[in-house]
Amino acid sequence: MVKNNQGKIFQIGILVGVVLFILQAFEGWLSGGLYASSDPSLWKVMTGNWWLTSLIADLVIGLVLTLVYTIFYKSVPDKGVGKGIQYGFWIWLVGSVPGLIMTFVTMAVPEELVVLWLVTGLINYLVIGIILGSMFTPKVG
Repeated sequence: MVKNNQGKIFQIGILVGVVLFILQAFEGWLSGGLYASSDPSLWKVMTGNWWLTSLIADLVIGLVLTLVYTIFYKSVPDKGVGKGIQYGFWIWLVGSVPGLIMTFVTMAVPEELVVLWLVTGLINYLVIGIILGSMFTPKVG
């Protein structure tokens, strides 16, 4: 699926990264009180260019998620947006849920914050799946 689709994969990957950045910034703004009410020693001090670092990380994640979607394109059932939603769900289930369970069990992070991350992670991955499902159709040949 990657052959003959590199330009499309790159463009969609950058879009996915930007959307992730915007969603996470909005969610952080909405849930700032939960962070403020938790133990400050849990968090890094966010000074300097942390927004730029976060944007770069989200762009890389967007490119990786898009590349993985194209590699496993034929393995995900359905087509179009349905295929993307299934991909987003499975990425969330395998990529987010285990780490959040371990966070809940081993760290002094407020339970409300872990639940928030669980829900917003699902929303984010479903949105990314919708973007991927609606925008990516492999070129043949």
